[in-house]
Amino acid sequence: MSYNVNKIFEDVSYLSKVHSKKEYEANSLRFKDERYGELENLISAEDVSAEARSFCEDVFISFKKFGKVRGADLMNLNYFMIYYVFPTILCEEQEGKAICDAIKDTWNSYFKCNISYTDYNTLYEGFQTKIFGIPIGKN
Repeated sequence: MSYNVNKIFEDVSYLSKVHSKKEYEANSLRFKDERYGELENLISAEDVSAEARSFCEDVFISFKKFGKVRGADLMNLNYFMIYYVFPTILCEEQEGKAICDAIKDTWNSYFKCNISYTDYNTLYEGFQTKIFGIPIGKN
């Protein structure tokens, strides 16, 4: 494995459940400081598509059980990619959109899902305060 998947996706089930702006901001900063460096091969690759395949294979190997990734694990991985990996790449890299497009397309075909991405500010502004499931304003 060329990627330290265990480090990148450490606490994936906890981090994929974000409830407030404050929590998302703290988790995003922690991801950027502690884990973003683990994606260096993917970010700086000449052939991003080939490197994205390698990344997806490493994730699959780390999370597979009986030849496939369980639905709950895949859901958490998808949220983690959407909340942390894609927004950080978009903020930090000059060619962030092209890199994210390559990763997204490879991820979707490899894991048979349909995720997309957006930037950090859009996600951050989307959090709302809720009481008993009823939105009462922004966090």
